[in-house]
Amino acid sequence: MVYQKRRSTTLEKAQARLRGLQSIHPNLEIGNGLTLQDYAALITTSDTCLQTHNLALSAVDRTRIEFAEAEAAVSILSTRLLSAVVATYGRDSKEYEMAGGKPPSNYRRSKKQLATNLNQSQNGTIAPINGATPNGAGAVPLSR
Repeated sequence: MVYQKRRSTTLEKAQARLRGLQSIHPNLEIGNGLTLQDYAALITTSDTCLQTHNLALSAVDRTRIEFAEAEAAVSILSTRLLSAVVATYGRDSKEYEMAGGKPPSNYRRSKKQLATNLNQSQNGTIAPINGATPNGAGAVPLSR
């Protein structure tokens, strides 16, 4: 996922407003310390901060991609090394366990999963055909 670079509609509006105010008078002073120079300086400072932020996001993206590539390389090499241990010592060896593998002799189904599977097969997951019961008798008892 690439980080979205930020834009600032506030800065865009302020820049448009500054151009409009400069068209009135290039050195317009409204009073109470409000000058176009201060306004322009603040806009420039804010724009610089935005650009710095976006550059930092680009650096984060680059380092994230580099890390993902390095992580994939480690994963591939780990798999290859474990496969080499299997080829040399076998899957049921102590060396395979020491290298981080799980030997097939240790594979076991959990009792909970095994019980669930047995219950499903005993509860009749196969539907009777035409109302017949599993022993072959019809669903309707015969009268004598």
